[in-house]
Amino acid sequence: MLEFNATFIIAMISFVVFIFIMNTIFYKPILNIIEERKKLIDSYYNDAKNFKAEAENIIQEKDNKLAETLSKAKAIISKGTLDAENKARALTDNAKFEAREKIAEQKDELHKQTDAIKDNLKTEVENLSDVIVSRILE
Repeated sequence: MLEFNATFIIAMISFVVFIFIMNTIFYKPILNIIEERKKLIDSYYNDAKNFKAEAENIIQEKDNKLAETLSKAKAIISKGTLDAENKARALTDNAKFEAREKIAEQKDELHKQTDAIKDNLKTEVENLSDVIVSRILE
């Protein structure tokens, strides 16, 4: 059986003192180091989460600005295209108008020339008929 004598009590007291010394010298510093590392790792993890959120915000802002710039570029292009079409239409209409005016002027000129030629021919025919009549009458 188990005997409880002074050796056992001294062994128990020395074991308790050993545990106390080990706890004070070895376990508490190691636990403190583990706790500090855990805090450091947690702070790094939180920093990483914050940086990730910041990066996602920056990416979102970049995408928004890119979409906005793209829509502005499309608007500028469509406005430029519309302006160019309007200018082309105006130039075409102006050219058609000028062409019609020139055609009308040329027709008027042609009518004047035709009338002048008719008058000239009429005068020549009258002169010729006068010559013919005068020869016939002679």
